[in-house]
Amino acid sequence: MPAPRTLNILLLSDSLPGHVNQSRGLISWLSGRYNCEVSELRISLRLKPLARIMLPRLLHESRFGAAITPYFYRKDLPLPKAPDLIVSAGGNTSFLNVALARHWQVPNVFLGSKRRLRSDDFAAHLTLEPTGEPHNIVMMLAPTLIDPQQLESKGGELRLSLGLAADEKLNMLAIGGDGAGYHYDDKSAQDLVQMMVREHRRSGRRWLLTTSRRTGKALEQQLKQTVPSGLLADSVWWSEEPRKVMAAYMGAAEQLFITADSMSMIAEAIASTRPTVVLQPERARPEARYQAALHRYERSGLCRLAVLGQPFDPAPVSSGAVARAREALLDKLADRLGLPASP
Repeated sequence: MPAPRTLNILLLSDSLPGHVNQSRGLISWLSGRYNCEVSELRISLRLKPLARIMLPRLLHESRFGAAITPYFYRKDLPLPKAPDLIVSAGGNTSFLNVALARHWQVPNVFLGSKRRLRSDDFAAHLTLEPTGEPHNIVMMLAPTLIDPQQLESKGGELRLSLGLAADEKLNMLAIGGDGAGYHYDDKSAQDLVQMMVREHRRSGRRWLLTTSRRTGKALEQQLKQTVPSGLLADSVWWSEEPRKVMAAYMGAAEQLFITADSMSMIAEAIASTRPTVVLQPERARPEARYQAALHRYERSGLCRLAVLGQPFDPAPVSSGAVARAREALLDKLADRLGLPASP
C-alpha cells in the first residue's frame, strides 16, 4: 500500500474558538487520510468596517487585489512558504484566504459565511446549508476536534475525582444562553428543571450540569435555586466559578442534553457519538437555515430535537451516522481538490 500523501496546510486563525476549532477539526479529519503538516497563522483584520466593503471589490475588480489585501491584516508570524492547501473559517479570514490562494496558485477551503465573496473564490466553500453556488459543499456535520476515545479517558478521570460508583450512569446538560433566535425566560428555566426531574425519575441517572459565559447570572441563579441538589453529581455555574468541563462531562455521561442556541456545542456533542438531545425553548425564532440544519441533523440520525415542556423520543445512537458524515465530506473534498480519495 502506498504511503499517504503529505499535505502542507496553512491554517489562517482569527483566534475565535468557534472558527479556528472548525478549521482544526477539518484538518484532524483530513489527517485520517493524509499526512498533514500544519502551519497556523494568527491574523486580525485592520479597519474592519472599511475592509469588509473594500476587499471584495479589490479582489473581484482589481488585478492588484491579491497583492493589496495582505496589508489590511496584522499577523503574528511571517508568511510561511507556499503550502499545498489553505484552510480557514470566519468571515474576517476569508479575504486573506482568497488573496494568498491566488498569489501562490494553491487550492483553498473556507468554512462558513463568505461575506461578500463568491463560492468560486474558494476551491471548496463548506456550509451546513446549500448556497446554490458552484463550489459549495454541504456538510452533514461541522468538523470538530472531538475524539471519542479521549473523551472516555477524561470522563473516567472525572468519575474517579467525584468518587462515583463504577456502575452509576449519568446524563449531561449543557446550557448556553440567548442567541441564534433562542431566548430563555422564566418558563424555559422551569421547563429545563422539570425535564431534569422527569429524566431522573425515568432512568435513575443523576446530572452533570454546566452553564456557559452566555447563560447570564439571572438564569443561572434561577436554575441553581430550583434544581434539586440530589439530582446533581457535579455542576459548573459559569458566572460564579467558570471551569471548562465539556469534554470530561461528555466522556462521563451516557446521554447528552444540549440547548439549541450553540451550533458548535451541538456539533461537539454529536461528534462524541453519545446519544444527543437538542433542547429548544417554546418561544424560539431561529433563522430558517439554522433550523433547517438542526432538522437535517435529526433526519440523519445524529440527534433528537425536543421542545422544552413537551415529550420527546429517545435520542439515537449516532456513531454510524457521524462516521458517514465525516467520510462523505472527505470524499467530496478529495474530488474537488484532486486528492486521492483514500489513504
